[in-house]
Amino acid sequence: MNNEATTMISTTLSSTTLLQRNPDMVAANLDGDLVMMNEKLGRYYGISGVGARAWELLEAPVSVDNLVHYICQEYDIDSDTCRLDIMLFVQDLMKANLIEPVNK
Repeated sequence: MNNEATTMISTTLSSTTLLQRNPDMVAANLDGDLVMMNEKLGRYYGISGVGARAWELLEAPVSVDNLVHYICQEYDIDSDTCRLDIMLFVQDLMKANLIEPVNK
C-alpha cells in the first residue's frame, strides 16, 4: 500500500468505523451480480464479485476491519491488499451514498 493512498484513506475513514447500508437502497442478486436502486433518487448501481459479498456483509453494521477479516477468510487474498481494496471500495460506496457510518 503506498503512503499517498494510505494517507488519503485514513483521513476520511477509520478502519473501526461501523458502516451500514443506506436504508433507501433496494438490492437484488441476479446471477451472482448485485443490482441496486435508490428509490428516492431513481438511480441504479451494480456490483459483482467480491464487492457483492461485501455488500451482503454490510446487511448488519460492520467495520472495515471486520470486512477485511471476513473477505480474507473466504477468498485467497493477502490482508494488506484486501484492506486497501476494501477501504477504496467502501469509500466509493460512501461517495455514492450507498452506505453510511452508523453514527452519522
